[in-house]
Amino acid sequence: MTGAYYDKHGNIIDFYAIFNVPYGASEEEIKSAFRSLIKRYHPDLTHSRSEQNLEKIELIIRGYHLLIDEEARRDYDRALFQSRDPRSGAFPIIPKKRIKYSASLAELLRARINPRRMRRRDILYNIGQDVEIFITSLEAKRGAVAFVDLPTKMYCPLCMGSRGECYLCQGTGRISSSSQLEVRIPPHVDSSTYIDVDLLHIRPDRFTTFSIRYLRIKITITKEAK
Repeated sequence: MTGAYYDKHGNIIDFYAIFNVPYGASEEEIKSAFRSLIKRYHPDLTHSRSEQNLEKIELIIRGYHLLIDEEARRDYDRALFQSRDPRSGAFPIIPKKRIKYSASLAELLRARINPRRMRRRDILYNIGQDVEIFITSLEAKRGAVAFVDLPTKMYCPLCMGSRGECYLCQGTGRISSSSQLEVRIPPHVDSSTYIDVDLLHIRPDRFTTFSIRYLRIKITITKEAK
């Protein structure tokens, strides 16, 4: 899932630099770096639950899952090196400020749990979509890519549920997080375009699943988009 490679500005993340390991680092080197980073930033150990700290933890976990998965890492390495070649062609990336989440999905991302009092059919009936993406007329003509943040559940990378005293998952074996879904907007769309995504068969990586099953995306063409 290439959305895991990018930050909120659409720039590819260098996880090797974050983990302070070489590009050819072994799995053991990556695990060792991960354990050190988790101890440095985990709120139960640092006694800090700032939004910045929690975002750092999610970024570290995302990078760990990417770098120890051989197939995902191979694709990531290719994308990382291509990003440094200005001649490599690609669709423009929609800025995060032009991605609007429904109130329920925004709440879901903040809480990392399903809102118990709102059912999905009620969300679509009252709002019409989960996400609205604003694009320019030029992007509508040529196509574009957006990276949508979605809530996920992932296996605990420290204990995989084998230790009841694990400080990361408290022994449940799963932790709540978020991942990015790459949404390709095809050329020649208009403001009546909806993109429906069945998330049941899509996984950000082999350790992670999305917390919601379906996603409805509305495409809106606007002159104000920048």
